[in-house]
Amino acid sequence: MYKLLIIDDERNIRLGIQAMILREFPNQFTLLLASNGFEALEILETERIDIVLTDIKMPGMDGIELIQAIHSFEKKPQIVMISGYDDFEYAKEAIKYRVKDYLLKPINRKELQQTLKQVIAEVNMAEEKQRERERNQANQLNYLFIHPDITRNEIEEVMKNLRLESFPEEYFVGIIKMWEPTTEIESLSYVKEILAQYFQESFKRMITFYDKNQNIVVLTPTISVFERLLDKFGSITAFIGVSAKFRHRFQIKEGYEQACYALKHLFLTSSKKVMLFSEITPKVKEDPIPLEKIQKISNMLGTNRDQEIRKQLLEILNLEEISSNGIEYMEELHQAINEVLLDSAFHRLGKESIEIMQHYDHVGHIYNFKDFYEYYYALEALVLQLHEYTKRLKSIYSEQKYMEEALQYIEENYYKDLNLAVISNYVSLNYSYFSHMFKESTGQNFIDYLKKVRIEKAKPLLQKPDLMISEVSHKVGFNHPKQFARVFRELEGISPKEYRENNLLI
Repeated sequence: MYKLLIIDDERNIRLGIQAMILREFPNQFTLLLASNGFEALEILETERIDIVLTDIKMPGMDGIELIQAIHSFEKKPQIVMISGYDDFEYAKEAIKYRVKDYLLKPINRKELQQTLKQVIAEVNMAEEKQRERERNQANQLNYLFIHPDITRNEIEEVMKNLRLESFPEEYFVGIIKMWEPTTEIESLSYVKEILAQYFQESFKRMITFYDKNQNIVVLTPTISVFERLLDKFGSITAFIGVSAKFRHRFQIKEGYEQACYALKHLFLTSSKKVMLFSEITPKVKEDPIPLEKIQKISNMLGTNRDQEIRKQLLEILNLEEISSNGIEYMEELHQAINEVLLDSAFHRLGKESIEIMQHYDHVGHIYNFKDFYEYYYALEALVLQLHEYTKRLKSIYSEQKYMEEALQYIEENYYKDLNLAVISNYVSLNYSYFSHMFKESTGQNFIDYLKKVRIEKAKPLLQKPDLMISEVSHKVGFNHPKQFARVFRELEGISPKEYRENNLLI
């Protein structure tokens, strides 16, 4: 939607133009009204207006005085003048300030429609050119930030080529990490709106863009902008790291690195939202990374030591101890947890669980989290997920082992008087549990499975003509030949005698 400001001292004309635009351009404009130049300026100072339709002859401040004032704006709206006076002097003055069109009253609907279509096209073109300039600027500045070996001369050359006329003589570099996206406009535009509204003069000398991590970089001569931004973000959660003050353009990379470093430090505190590089006290890491404790957790996965796992994790991730060692220690600790605990667990267990893998990918980067506590609870949840998953795998492996033993026993002792109680005792499992496990594993109950095994063992014996069918029946575990014949017919569809005759003919 475009914002259009209608300025005329006659109320009926304002409302008439408003109705005409709403009818011809439904859902394209947000319309604001003013009765003179002073009212219009107040609106222009608080709202980002795309197009201005202004009368010339008005009390207080007329249209020419208004466009003279607008001409000093950093972000200038497109201006269309309207007047009941066909005066060439007004037209000349309007042309001097690059007014887009000059319409005479009474306003012709088609002329207004044509003019607005043309102005909209120019607004779109101007915005696209501005976005392209900003993208190019951001790409080149980000190149400076990520290039590990860039020299001072190379930085100065890039900065010179960018022609950053507004670059301040003294500046701070701030990095804003926003957690909740703005609902109405994207984050960078949102920040620019606030800066333009509350720091009008300073804003002309500010540079704002996204870095490679989609955080917002602000180069500003005024450090107070960062606290003001937080005040205006409302319910949006944001954290800001701010560099020391710099006086030379070639120091921009150093400023960015300082701001990144300051932003990292907010991870270990929940009481601050803005961290100045100058506030950070250098810390010398004294405590070694507790690799043995991390390994202990890894060893306990899948055991019955749930509480011990939680206790060890709490000892490893002691915020007071971590804070005394500094953010670098936290990063090293996180890396060790990834390698010794998480990576090794997934190497052993595989990657069958999509849900766990998604958590793993997220927890694998500490700066995916707002603060230490959010990271800690996510890591604890993932470790306990791995713990339960390992338990299940161990249980499945154990059940498979028991079933292999049971089936092997049946295979070797099928001819004996077997029942489920005999087998469950043999593998030392509870009768009811083994019965359930047997059916889950084989898809059959025990009796049906034993019948099938015995009939399969009988087939090669029936192909020996020197053995009587009653002898075969006894050899495979049936007490009565009639029972053998009934089960054989049930499974094979023919009698044992017919099976023998069929195979002797081959």
